[in-house]
Amino acid sequence: MSYKHILVAVDLSKSSNVVINKAVALARASNAKLSFIYVDASYISNIGYATTMGLVKPVINQAIADEKEIEELQKELQALAEQVDYPVANTLVVMGKLTDKLKATVQKLDIDLLVCGHHHDFWSRLLSSIPKIVNSTETDILIVYLDK
Repeated sequence: MSYKHILVAVDLSKSSNVVINKAVALARASNAKLSFIYVDASYISNIGYATTMGLVKPVINQAIADEKEIEELQKELQALAEQVDYPVANTLVVMGKLTDKLKATVQKLDIDLLVCGHHHDFWSRLLSSIPKIVNSTETDILIVYLDK
């Protein structure tokens, strides 16, 4: 199958490179456009609360996250994109609920493949976002196995 636009969801950890490498190989094979996204789920702007380490706390300015933090995250994501031997069309840092932001981005950018990683450790099995992503995203999804 040939893809036109691949979106890579990264968490900015070292394991992001494994996910990125898989996506680049697929993009190269089908000459697809490639985009990266990082979703900071600690800001849930439409609810007005942030979740930190399982605790829910109100966000004073719910619509705008700390711009300095967004700037830093954008720099990290851009640095990942610059390490790739393939053109990256978009590097997106968004704030909010992971599934909502991925779904909206897939629709907005006409994404036909979402690539994300999944760790096989105790906490990832217990608290994984993958089932939610699979059930909310309307495109093909590649889930890349990530070693501990």
